[in-house]
Amino acid sequence: GNHAIRQIDLEKDEIVTLAGTGERGMALRWPELGSEAALASVWDLELAGERLFFANAGTHQLGELDLASNQVRSLAGTSGEDIIDGPSMEALLAQPSGLALDGKAGTLYFADSETSSVRALNLKSPSRVDTLVGAGLFDFGAINGPFETARLQHPLGLTWIEGALVVADSYNNRLRVLSFNNRQVNDLGENRFTCADNSCLTVSEPAGVAADGNGRLLLADTNNHRVVEIRRREETLSVWAE
Repeated sequence: GNHAIRQIDLEKDEIVTLAGTGERGMALRWPELGSEAALASVWDLELAGERLFFANAGTHQLGELDLASNQVRSLAGTSGEDIIDGPSMEALLAQPSGLALDGKAGTLYFADSETSSVRALNLKSPSRVDTLVGAGLFDFGAINGPFETARLQHPLGLTWIEGALVVADSYNNRLRVLSFNNRQVNDLGENRFTCADNSCLTVSEPAGVAADGNGRLLLADTNNHRVVEIRRREETLSVWAE
Protein backbone atom coordinates (compact mmCIF):
# COMPACT_ATOMS: atom_id res chain seq x y z
CA GLY A 1 0.00 0.00 0.00
CA ASN A 2 2.98 2.34 0.45
CA HIS A 3 4.51 1.18 -2.86
CA ALA A 4 7.89 0.89 -1.20
CA ILE A 5 10.77 -1.42 -0.39
CA ARG A 6 11.75 -1.15 3.26
CA GLN A 7 14.45 -2.62 5.47
CA ILE A 8 13.82 -3.86 8.99
CA ASP A 9 16.97 -3.87 11.14
CA LEU A 10 16.28 -6.23 14.04
CA GLU A 11 19.45 -5.31 15.92
CA LYS A 12 18.87 -1.55 15.76
CA ASP A 13 15.10 -1.92 16.02
CA GLU A 14 14.49 0.48 13.14
CA ILE A 15 12.84 0.59 9.72
CA VAL A 16 14.36 2.36 6.72
CA THR A 17 12.79 2.95 3.30
CA LEU A 18 15.19 1.85 0.56
CA ALA A 19 13.04 2.69 -2.45
CA GLY A 20 9.69 4.30 -3.12
CA THR A 21 8.15 7.72 -2.60
CA GLY A 22 4.96 6.51 -0.92
CA GLU A 23 2.94 7.26 -4.06
CA ARG A 24 1.97 4.78 -6.76
CA GLY A 25 4.28 5.16 -9.73
CA MET A 26 4.07 4.63 -13.46
CA ALA A 27 6.22 2.25 -15.50
CA LEU A 28 9.86 1.74 -14.54
CA ARG A 29 12.00 3.17 -17.32
CA TRP A 30 15.52 4.40 -16.54
CA PRO A 31 17.80 4.00 -13.49
CA GLU A 32 17.06 6.42 -10.67
CA LEU A 33 17.74 6.77 -6.97
CA GLY A 34 15.59 4.62 -4.76
CA SER A 35 14.34 7.66 -2.86
CA GLU A 36 13.07 9.16 -6.13
CA ALA A 37 11.67 5.99 -7.70
CA ALA A 38 7.88 5.72 -7.51
CA LEU A 39 7.03 2.00 -7.39
CA ALA A 40 3.68 0.26 -7.85
CA SER A 41 2.34 -2.55 -5.66
CA VAL A 42 5.65 -4.20 -4.81
CA TRP A 43 4.72 -7.82 -4.16
CA ASP A 44 7.82 -9.93 -3.49
CA LEU A 45 11.61 -9.76 -3.16
CA GLU A 46 14.63 -11.97 -3.85
CA LEU A 47 18.21 -11.15 -2.92
CA ALA A 48 21.42 -12.09 -4.79
CA GLY A 49 24.42 -10.36 -3.25
CA GLU A 50 23.87 -6.62 -3.69
CA ARG A 51 21.09 -7.18 -6.23
CA LEU A 52 17.58 -7.02 -4.79
CA PHE A 53 14.97 -8.16 -7.31
CA PHE A 54 11.34 -7.13 -6.86
CA ALA A 55 7.98 -7.76 -8.49
CA ASN A 56 6.48 -4.41 -9.47
CA ALA A 57 3.03 -5.93 -9.91
CA GLY A 58 1.19 -2.67 -10.53
CA THR A 59 3.07 -1.94 -13.76
CA HIS A 60 3.48 -5.58 -14.90
CA GLN A 61 7.26 -5.42 -14.53
CA LEU A 62 10.19 -6.86 -12.63
CA GLY A 63 12.66 -4.41 -11.16
CA GLU A 64 16.05 -4.39 -9.49
CA LEU A 65 17.44 -2.33 -6.62
CA ASP A 66 21.25 -2.14 -6.50
CA LEU A 67 21.93 -1.98 -2.77
CA ALA A 68 25.44 -0.64 -3.31
CA SER A 69 24.41 2.37 -5.41
CA ASN A 70 20.76 2.58 -4.29
CA GLN A 71 19.71 2.71 -7.93
CA VAL A 72 16.42 1.27 -9.12
CA ARG A 73 16.03 0.02 -12.69
CA SER A 74 13.64 -1.99 -14.81
CA LEU A 75 14.59 -5.64 -15.17
CA ALA A 76 11.84 -7.09 -17.40
CA GLY A 77 8.55 -6.03 -18.96
CA THR A 78 7.40 -3.05 -20.99
CA SER A 79 4.46 -2.30 -18.60
CA GLY A 80 2.03 -3.69 -21.18
CA GLU A 81 -0.16 -6.52 -19.87
CA ASP A 82 0.04 -9.84 -21.71
CA ILE A 83 1.99 -13.09 -21.89
CA ILE A 84 4.64 -12.52 -24.56
CA ASP A 85 8.11 -14.04 -24.23
CA GLY A 86 11.37 -12.72 -25.59
CA PRO A 87 14.18 -10.34 -24.64
CA SER A 88 13.53 -9.11 -21.11
CA MET A 89 12.90 -5.47 -22.03
CA GLU A 90 10.48 -6.45 -24.81
CA ALA A 91 8.54 -9.17 -22.97
CA LEU A 92 5.03 -8.55 -21.66
CA LEU A 93 4.05 -9.65 -18.15
CA ALA A 94 0.77 -9.55 -16.23
CA GLN A 95 0.88 -8.76 -12.51
CA PRO A 96 4.06 -10.61 -11.53
CA SER A 97 3.73 -11.54 -7.87
CA GLY A 98 5.79 -14.25 -6.14
CA LEU A 99 9.50 -14.65 -6.94
CA ALA A 100 11.88 -17.59 -6.54
CA LEU A 101 15.59 -17.44 -7.34
CA ASP A 102 17.76 -20.30 -8.55
CA GLY A 103 21.09 -18.64 -7.97
CA LYS A 104 23.18 -21.45 -9.47
CA ALA A 105 21.33 -21.35 -12.77
CA GLY A 106 20.99 -17.56 -12.78
CA THR A 107 17.22 -17.81 -13.18
CA LEU A 108 14.51 -15.74 -11.49
CA TYR A 109 11.16 -17.53 -11.57
CA PHE A 110 7.94 -15.59 -11.07
CA ALA A 111 4.23 -16.22 -10.70
CA ASP A 112 2.57 -14.11 -13.39
CA SER A 113 -0.82 -14.00 -11.73
CA GLU A 114 -3.14 -12.43 -14.30
CA THR A 115 -2.09 -14.94 -16.96
CA SER A 116 -2.24 -17.86 -14.48
CA SER A 117 1.33 -18.68 -15.45
CA VAL A 118 4.78 -19.41 -14.08
CA ARG A 119 7.57 -17.81 -16.06
CA ALA A 120 11.36 -17.58 -15.93
CA LEU A 121 13.72 -14.65 -16.37
CA ASN A 122 17.24 -15.63 -17.41
CA LEU A 123 19.47 -13.16 -15.57
CA LYS A 124 22.49 -13.89 -17.74
CA SER A 125 23.14 -11.93 -20.92
CA PRO A 126 21.23 -11.89 -23.17
CA SER A 127 18.45 -11.71 -20.61
CA ARG A 128 15.06 -13.05 -21.68
CA VAL A 129 11.67 -14.19 -20.37
CA ASP A 130 10.23 -17.63 -21.11
CA THR A 131 6.92 -19.14 -20.02
CA LEU A 132 7.02 -22.52 -18.29
CA VAL A 133 3.30 -23.05 -17.63
CA GLY A 134 0.45 -20.87 -18.89
CA ALA A 135 -1.10 -19.76 -22.16
CA GLY A 136 -3.00 -16.48 -21.97
CA LEU A 137 -4.93 -13.87 -20.02
CA PHE A 138 -8.08 -15.99 -20.13
CA ASP A 139 -6.54 -19.48 -20.07
CA PHE A 140 -6.67 -21.06 -16.63
CA GLY A 141 -7.67 -24.26 -14.86
CA ALA A 142 -6.54 -27.04 -12.54
CA ILE A 143 -4.90 -29.36 -15.05
CA ASN A 144 -1.84 -31.48 -14.24
CA GLY A 145 0.55 -32.96 -16.78
CA PRO A 146 3.29 -31.65 -19.08
CA PHE A 147 4.31 -28.00 -18.72
CA GLU A 148 2.87 -27.24 -22.16
CA THR A 149 -0.69 -28.35 -21.35
CA ALA A 150 -0.90 -27.91 -17.55
CA ARG A 151 -2.98 -25.03 -16.20
CA LEU A 152 -3.03 -22.96 -13.00
CA GLN A 153 -5.46 -20.32 -11.75
CA HIS A 154 -4.09 -17.02 -10.43
CA PRO A 155 -0.93 -18.28 -8.71
CA LEU A 156 0.50 -15.80 -6.22
CA GLY A 157 3.55 -17.33 -4.55
CA LEU A 158 6.29 -19.81 -5.31
CA THR A 159 9.48 -21.24 -3.85
CA TRP A 160 12.42 -23.27 -5.16
CA ILE A 161 12.96 -26.64 -3.46
CA GLU A 162 14.93 -29.76 -4.46
CA GLY A 163 14.96 -29.09 -8.19
CA ALA A 164 11.31 -28.09 -8.36
CA LEU A 165 9.04 -25.11 -7.92
CA VAL A 166 6.22 -25.26 -5.39
CA VAL A 167 3.47 -22.83 -6.40
CA ALA A 168 0.69 -21.33 -4.28
CA ASP A 169 -2.12 -21.81 -6.79
CA SER A 170 -4.44 -19.34 -5.14
CA TYR A 171 -7.80 -19.77 -6.89
CA ASN A 172 -7.40 -23.55 -7.06
CA ASN A 173 -6.92 -23.65 -3.26
CA ARG A 174 -3.88 -25.90 -3.41
CA LEU A 175 -0.14 -26.16 -3.86
CA ARG A 176 1.22 -27.34 -7.21
CA VAL A 177 4.68 -28.73 -7.98
CA LEU A 178 6.56 -27.99 -11.21
CA SER A 179 9.20 -30.72 -11.55
CA PHE A 180 12.06 -29.93 -13.90
CA ASN A 181 13.41 -33.46 -14.23
CA ASN A 182 10.34 -34.56 -16.23
CA ARG A 183 8.71 -31.15 -16.91
CA GLN A 184 5.46 -32.21 -15.26
CA VAL A 185 2.98 -30.37 -13.03
CA ASN A 186 1.29 -32.20 -10.14
CA ASP A 187 -0.59 -31.38 -6.96
CA LEU A 188 1.51 -31.41 -3.80
CA GLY A 189 -1.49 -33.10 -2.16
CA GLU A 190 -1.33 -31.25 1.15
CA ASN A 191 -5.08 -31.57 1.76
CA ARG A 192 -4.68 -35.34 2.18
CA PHE A 193 -1.72 -35.05 4.58
CA THR A 194 -2.09 -36.05 8.23
CA CYS A 195 -3.23 -33.21 10.46
CA ALA A 196 -0.76 -32.87 13.34
CA ASP A 197 -3.06 -30.70 15.49
CA ASN A 198 -6.74 -29.98 15.89
CA SER A 199 -7.03 -27.37 13.12
CA CYS A 200 -7.73 -29.63 10.15
CA LEU A 201 -8.97 -27.05 7.66
CA THR A 202 -8.76 -27.26 3.89
CA VAL A 203 -6.26 -24.76 2.47
CA SER A 204 -8.11 -21.72 1.10
CA GLU A 205 -6.57 -19.25 -1.38
CA PRO A 206 -2.90 -19.77 -0.47
CA ALA A 207 -0.99 -16.58 -1.21
CA GLY A 208 2.62 -17.32 -0.29
CA VAL A 209 4.88 -20.32 0.24
CA ALA A 210 8.47 -20.54 1.46
CA ALA A 211 10.98 -23.39 1.86
CA ASP A 212 13.39 -22.94 4.75
CA GLY A 213 15.86 -25.69 3.82
CA ASN A 214 14.82 -28.07 6.60
CA GLY A 215 12.48 -30.21 4.53
CA ARG A 216 9.46 -28.10 5.31
CA LEU A 217 7.27 -25.48 3.70
CA LEU A 218 5.53 -22.54 5.35
CA LEU A 219 2.26 -21.62 3.68
CA ALA A 220 0.24 -18.40 3.98
CA ASP A 221 -3.30 -19.85 4.17
CA THR A 222 -5.12 -16.60 3.46
CA ASN A 223 -8.79 -17.28 4.05
CA ASN A 224 -8.07 -19.32 7.18
CA HIS A 225 -5.95 -16.48 8.61
CA ARG A 226 -3.01 -18.69 9.49
CA VAL A 227 0.45 -19.89 8.50
CA VAL A 228 0.68 -23.66 8.02
CA GLU A 229 3.81 -25.78 8.43
CA ILE A 230 3.98 -28.58 5.86
CA ARG A 231 6.36 -31.51 6.15
CA ARG A 232 6.53 -33.06 2.70
CA ARG A 233 8.36 -36.28 3.57
CA GLU A 234 6.28 -36.98 6.66
CA GLU A 235 3.13 -35.75 4.87
CA THR A 236 1.93 -33.74 7.88
CA LEU A 237 0.27 -30.36 8.37
CA SER A 238 0.25 -28.22 11.49
CA VAL A 239 -0.56 -24.62 12.38
CA TRP A 240 2.63 -22.56 12.71
CA ALA A 241 0.92 -19.27 13.51
CA GLU A 242 -2.63 -17.90 13.60
